[in-house]
Amino acid sequence: MDIFYHSQSFEQNVKNGAVGLISSSSPKIVELSHRLPKRVWVVKTPRGMKGSIQLVASLLISEEPSVAVQTDQPNVIYYDVFSPYSVIFTDSGTPERIREVSEHFQYRWRTAFNANFRGDSGLQAMEADVVRGLEAMVADWGKIQLLERVKDREKVQPINPFAPQSR
Repeated sequence: MDIFYHSQSFEQNVKNGAVGLISSSSPKIVELSHRLPKRVWVVKTPRGMKGSIQLVASLLISEEPSVAVQTDQPNVIYYDVFSPYSVIFTDSGTPERIREVSEHFQYRWRTAFNANFRGDSGLQAMEADVVRGLEAMVADWGKIQLLERVKDREKVQPINPFAPQSR
């Protein structure tokens, strides 16, 4: 199982160096994490294309943060920013790719599309058959490792497990 996560601000967060966690005011994200997902697939609604989605990233989930993160959100899951499996798709914004991804999900989550992914509609469990179809779809898509998009790599600091932890 993987997690489908709709976020209009993910790309801006990455450019600003705010990486390493997905947070939500909804407890649904924590509920989904208890099902031991492997990845978070991040999507957004392309500007002017209501009812369509664009695949933005695929992020490998980790149990602990791989970088120093701060949030005031009560519900978070972490992803490994250093993993070669945490990628951003570089050519997912073409009309053909948007249509392909939208069609892949529309019949499965009609109510999420109708709600424009607001609230819990933007968080969905992706069962194995859906994930396999998505993996096959993106196998030859252009992608880069997540940190390639972070403007200032010094903003992203790995956690030193031997350093004293502040509480």
